[in-house]
Amino acid sequence: MIKDLWNIGLKVTNLDREVAFMTGVGAEVLLRDRLATAEGGRDYAVLTLGGTRMLLFESVIFEDRIQEGVRPGLTHAVYEVDDLDGEYARIRALGAEVLIEPKDIAAGFGSRRIAFFRSPGGFVFEIMQVVERAM
Repeated sequence: MIKDLWNIGLKVTNLDREVAFMTGVGAEVLLRDRLATAEGGRDYAVLTLGGTRMLLFESVIFEDRIQEGVRPGLTHAVYEVDDLDGEYARIRALGAEVLIEPKDIAAGFGSRRIAFFRSPGGFVFEIMQVVERAM
């Protein structure tokens, strides 16, 4: 079962400039880190504004799977689940397009098991099971 909105994902053109702007607006930086990937890695920032966590990247992990590309701005919502594999099977059976199969990741925020989908109407979302919480 999907529990809570964990964060919203944003693609930005310049991470440093966006973090500076958002902190000026009133956001608090929770983490600046680098996510190790097969391609070498991606810098990211986790901020909170108005009680909502925001995850900022200059390129998003599912970008190469969206034929029309991913424009800067809001890119996806992340929902926490207790049973990623069960939710993955359920959502896939409902007809969601799988963008990223279940996989394990780890970075400064801790370790997670994640999967990405796109709904029939185009809504991109991630389900995420916390394995180890670091923030």
